[in-house]
Amino acid sequence: MEKLLFDHEVFDAGAGKIYQMLINIAMPAMVFGVLEIALINSGGMAQFADYPEWVKWIFILITAVYVVPSLFVFPTAWMLRSWKKSSLKDNYVKAGRKSVEYHKVENIMGDPRENVYVATQIKKVEETRTKLIIKGNIQEQATGNRSEELVIPKAFEHMDLIKRAARYR
Repeated sequence: MEKLLFDHEVFDAGAGKIYQMLINIAMPAMVFGVLEIALINSGGMAQFADYPEWVKWIFILITAVYVVPSLFVFPTAWMLRSWKKSSLKDNYVKAGRKSVEYHKVENIMGDPRENVYVATQIKKVEETRTKLIIKGNIQEQATGNRSEELVIPKAFEHMDLIKRAARYR
C-alpha cells in the first residue's frame, strides 16, 4: 500500500478552492475599503457633494454591495481555509490494489483520535471538484460500523491511485 500525504497544492486546487476563490474576490474590496477610509480621513470627500447624483449612487452601491460584505467574507473564508487545512494535515490515505484506508485524525477537545476507514470490494469511485466518493464495502475499524460510502477530500498527493483500486475488485 502506498501512503498518500496531505499536499497544499492539491488542497488549494480541490477541497480548498472555494475558500481561495472567496479570498481572491474579497481582497480587492478590502483594498477599496481602505482607500475609501483614507480618502474620507484626508478630506478628499469634501467635493463629493458637487459630483453628479449617478456617481454618488454608484459609489454608495459599490460600498454597500461589495465592500461591506467583503469585510465579513474575507476573514471568514481565511479562517475556514486555515481550519480545514489544519484538520487535514494529520490525515493520510493508504491506497492499495484492492483496498483503500483513510486515516482520519479528529482533534476532540485537544485529544487527537484516529479513525481508520477501510474500503474493500470497491465498486465505484466518483470524483467531484472537492472530494472523491468511494462506493463499496466500508468499515470503520474503531467501532466496526459499516457503510457503503466513504468521502475523501481532495487534499492528498497522487489521488489517482485511489481510483485505480476500483478496477481490481
